[in-house]
Amino acid sequence: MEDMVPTTPQELADLEDALALAQYRARQASGGTAGMPHDDVRAQLGLERG
Repeated sequence: MEDMVPTTPQELADLEDALALAQYRARQASGGTAGMPHDDVRAQLGLERG
């Protein structure tokens, strides 16, 4: 099997996206992530829903 070497900017972006998703899923599986409702995030950022 050949090593995968990105040859276009889009291929590189796709690989980076896949890596980020895999890292997030690993953190999620180990209990390292927590969800927060959108309304709470907006309040913390000082944003009003409108």
